[in-house]
Amino acid sequence: MDEQRHETIALLGPAHPLLSDKEHECLSSYVRKCDRRLMFYLCMGYATDSLNKMALSNAKIAGLTSDLNLRGTDINWALGAYYVGCFVFQLPSNLILKKVRPTYWLSGSIFCWSLVTILTAFVTSARELIWCRFVFGAVQAGYLTGSIYYISFWYPRHMVRRRMGFFFASAGLGGICVGPLCSVLTSMDSKWLPWQRIFVVIGAISLLWSLLGPFVLADYPDTASFLSSDEQQLILKIMEHQNTVASTQQVRFVQVKMALLDFKVWLWTAIDFCANAATQVNGMFGPSIIESHGYSPQTAQALTALTNFMAFSGMASIAYIARILRGSSTAIALSNILTICGFLLALCSSNPSVHILALFVFSFASPQPAAHGPAWQMCNLQGNTKPAMAAAMASAFGGLGPLATAFVYRDEDRPQYTRGHLVCLLMTVACFVVTLVLRRVLAKENRRRDLDCGDLEGMSDEQVQDLADNHPHFRYRL
Repeated sequence: MDEQRHETIALLGPAHPLLSDKEHECLSSYVRKCDRRLMFYLCMGYATDSLNKMALSNAKIAGLTSDLNLRGTDINWALGAYYVGCFVFQLPSNLILKKVRPTYWLSGSIFCWSLVTILTAFVTSARELIWCRFVFGAVQAGYLTGSIYYISFWYPRHMVRRRMGFFFASAGLGGICVGPLCSVLTSMDSKWLPWQRIFVVIGAISLLWSLLGPFVLADYPDTASFLSSDEQQLILKIMEHQNTVASTQQVRFVQVKMALLDFKVWLWTAIDFCANAATQVNGMFGPSIIESHGYSPQTAQALTALTNFMAFSGMASIAYIARILRGSSTAIALSNILTICGFLLALCSSNPSVHILALFVFSFASPQPAAHGPAWQMCNLQGNTKPAMAAAMASAFGGLGPLATAFVYRDEDRPQYTRGHLVCLLMTVACFVVTLVLRRVLAKENRRRDLDCGDLEGMSDEQVQDLADNHPHFRYRL
């Protein structure tokens, strides 16, 4: 326990007062309560988001294409429309979160996308399907970035990465469930078509979960009724030191400008963009890839539980991998190498068994950079507005990566999908290169600050706060 306490103190910064044994126990109690209550709700919410996103890829092989008479790239446009909706509405979403109670914003997002998913069951044309997916992306846009930002002002900086790992891993948990669930729904007899049952049931599941939000979530640590006064005072002291107290601060447009002009934020965004392109292959096309090798739709849907289990395993382990490798950047680079091996395996062989093996490999490795990237970014940003804006930028522009994936995996290329695998291979190589560049930039900046600590004399408290992670005492984590 002493070793863990000293690690906490070191990561909070040398200017932070030493935590006593009582304070350390108080912090542990606070974290346990937040994990069991807030993180559980957020993770299960993200798992239902995964269910809703993957509903279309499973509905596709359950008769959606033939029943709606979809032709050519209609299904690709439907898949891509979701990411366009996310892009359009994600940038302002975290700024709106500063004005709206997080409790209602996050649970309301789940409620809205659940309704859209249910309504998708009643579309009658490709155009209606595409518009439904666009609206689904629009109302879902605030949940991912909102949750990332929400986590950052509830947990001390050094605890964020592990919670982000659990959060992103929950998407894999949803993926594990969606295949077998859709297989059962496809095999049932009812007045609705198989693909309609998929949308209605999955939408209903997440809608019920959304109703619990106002009763489970709390807005801010210093206003949470489930915390003791000692816990509130301690976490407020820590967050004030980190300059991440969200409840008492307003949107600072100077920090919005800082985020837009900070090239490091754009490098993190590039990592997200490239990583997400490969990450979504299994979610969008896993059932189609498996079915193209001769499996029935029900079997293909059931088998995606295994590929999604691989994705879940990869994302659940990110915090431990980063700790073993002593940094998120090294973990991202390693997972990039494994992903490259998976795509090369798929490109260099025409054997169906090898293709399925390749799907397992890049399903395990490719989600890890998409989870490491935001966690790495949030650990390295300070201020009350800059982290929110940077998270929205990375999620919005980074979310355009899967838009490219949606159009390069075409039915006419099955079962090899050479074009799609090649594009994702190149994107993964780009992610690897940008990660190494960013690591070098951060290490160089740390060395510069070690030599020149800067002078804060004459600056007001507000000006010091607006320095955010440009504060001379701040050090970046690699």
